[in-house]
Amino acid sequence: MRKKMMISDLPHDLESEILSRVPAKSLAKWKTTCKRWYALFRDPSFVKKNFDKAGGREMIVLMNSRVYSNSVNLQGINNRFDPSMEVTGKLIKLNDSKGVDISAIFHCDGLILCTTTESTGLVVWNPCTGEIRCIKPRIFYRCNDRYALGYGNSKSSCHSYKILRSCCYYVDQNLSLMAAEFEIYDFSTDSWRDLGDITRDMIVYSSGVSLKGNTYWVSGSKEKGFFMRYFDFSKEVFGRLPLPYQSFNANHTAALSAVGNEKIAVLQQKILAMSDEMRIWVTNKIDEAKDLSWSNFLLTVDYDTKDGLRSRIYIVGKDFYKEVFKDTRGSDNNWPLLLCYVPSLVSIQENIPNKAEENEIKGG
Repeated sequence: MRKKMMISDLPHDLESEILSRVPAKSLAKWKTTCKRWYALFRDPSFVKKNFDKAGGREMIVLMNSRVYSNSVNLQGINNRFDPSMEVTGKLIKLNDSKGVDISAIFHCDGLILCTTTESTGLVVWNPCTGEIRCIKPRIFYRCNDRYALGYGNSKSSCHSYKILRSCCYYVDQNLSLMAAEFEIYDFSTDSWRDLGDITRDMIVYSSGVSLKGNTYWVSGSKEKGFFMRYFDFSKEVFGRLPLPYQSFNANHTAALSAVGNEKIAVLQQKILAMSDEMRIWVTNKIDEAKDLSWSNFLLTVDYDTKDGLRSRIYIVGKDFYKEVFKDTRGSDNNWPLLLCYVPSLVSIQENIPNKAEENEIKGG
């Protein structure tokens, strides 16, 4: 009788190529199938190849100091069926019996950087693998400092992940001149480095967004207007890019979002004036363009304000507008934060073998 071929009978390079096309969440469940797969799924070159081929995206939401998994259904939206969203459950990994409160989350290549409200410090978490890494401050921890997660690009397949911490404060009595302290945490050395003080007259007006390892914000001042500021984690320097609009009003809300792995979108709205207009621009490929160009479109939204500042989530498009979630339990001023991410197998541990997982490996 002819022997049935198994995937383990294939040449290793062909086996690796096939497995690199499988979603990371499935691979995470199979990593203890055999020793060869356990080693393969931790190989940085394989992890990068799998991430680059990934197509599916997932969402999480930060709300009431907790992180929740999020399910969004957009099927049939072009056929006039209403979109829907379901908060499917609290993510227990970061919300243990101690009740850790989370004030901010930041995403980079499948990793979530969580800022806690207490003196417990930072937590980096991979929702796909369940790995968690707690990071202690260099001197002391303040939850209102700004943090960003990124990596230095190199010729090797292994990214060098880093965290940028910034602390801003006024240095004059007129509150017109600001100074900022910057520190870098390097995962490979498990240590912080001081980048020094930078005197500046601008502040950050948006949550950061990560694209190809670098972080981008909307920044500026009332006197000089606003622009897109970025931090290059490879060179560890700041740079700036122009925005597609000019504004000198800090109340004009701006939000950044990554579009795929090559572009950035900016949404601008006069939110405090309850404006019903949203303007959205999308860049060309940032790393290929010397002169940044933007495409744009306008959305008009008829907001329902009868519930005041109660947290709500909408799905908005050119031809539709739908409230898909309303929080009836939280505080009025708790605005939810949604993150879209691609699951990844990247390891954030300190190269220490997981004995519990190794004991589960079945052989081969």
